[in-house]
Amino acid sequence: MTRPDSHPFVTIRVRPERLEVAQLRLWELGATGLEERDQTTIVREPTDGDVVVYAAFEDDAAALHALNEVRAEYEADIVYVPHQDWATEWRRGFGAQRIGRRLLLHPSWEPAQSKPGDIVLTIDPENAFGSGDHETTRLVLGLLDARITGNERVLDVGCGSGILSIAAIRLGAASSVAVDIEEDAIVVTKRNAELNGVASSVEASTTPLAAIAGVYDMVLANIETRVLVHMPDALRPRMAPGATLILSGILRTEKEELLAAFASMHVVDLVEEGEWCACVLRQEAA
Repeated sequence: MTRPDSHPFVTIRVRPERLEVAQLRLWELGATGLEERDQTTIVREPTDGDVVVYAAFEDDAAALHALNEVRAEYEADIVYVPHQDWATEWRRGFGAQRIGRRLLLHPSWEPAQSKPGDIVLTIDPENAFGSGDHETTRLVLGLLDARITGNERVLDVGCGSGILSIAAIRLGAASSVAVDIEEDAIVVTKRNAELNGVASSVEASTTPLAAIAGVYDMVLANIETRVLVHMPDALRPRMAPGATLILSGILRTEKEELLAAFASMHVVDLVEEGEWCACVLRQEAA
């Protein structure tokens, strides 16, 4: 039973080189927020070179399920944080950051220190993936900054917080259709689109990919390799002639598997950061 005065966290201890993989797994299991902790935060314990990740979950049932899923691979436990502390603590890990040539991301509670020419994005991830903190998101944002030329029709598959759709519009795209299987993600996407003044240009819904109408100049899918490898036949019909497909959520060790699945498309670019990579593909001419 959920404790009425506290919020459940699953904690895992992980080596730094495995941090991104562990974080992605926690998001998959339904985490509503992640934070790396050390002796300066809530639990004051030495890490011995490891990173301790705190993952917030909606209730005890969700936290226990996640704990059972990860404890075979990681040293894991459940801790409880009073609601009054969680209300402010979850924001600690989010701050302003620069990505690409022009993008400046910041949360709504932190003023942006912008420079001339900056495109400022106000993003509150809440309980949706996509704050710009993760390499997979930063890679796509950098590619959008370099490749948006203006008036593109964008399809954002697995939109999370809506950050990619919003960035595309602010960089000059004409419109974005943003879809996700999670209703919470759609709520957050719409809220962030309002924050950035692009609500009229971002259409967000849980519409299945197969039911999406029309074709698009740029298709984005920042998901993960084990899902992406099954998506070529679903994504190709949504691509206009000469369209660009940007895929992310791919570990470097999974790159060849991903490219094999999309072998019918031409590889335009491949960018990497840390353990992750993103691919830019185009459909080969018939």
